[in-house]
Amino acid sequence: MGSSLLKGCEIMNIQSKINKLLMALRLKGIYLRINTEQFPSDDMDRMITKYIVYETHPRQGQVFYSKLNILEYLVKLYKEVGGADG
Repeated sequence: MGSSLLKGCEIMNIQSKINKLLMALRLKGIYLRINTEQFPSDDMDRMITKYIVYETHPRQGQVFYSKLNILEYLVKLYKEVGGADG
């Protein structure tokens, strides 16, 4: 029980960081959106979540299958536009 609770807290922490980075990027003039799609895995055992991060149209966005990867992408983008001194 403890490990599942910890995992839930970690996911919430990642989501809050994603939200903060999206807000910081908006202040820099970059308005990103995140679409979510779900579909069954090949063996139909579980659902897979696909995240699309985009500015103007989902077809032109970056595709991720993990919120952690989205967070890493947003941090990199924020640094590229001069956020956090750099």
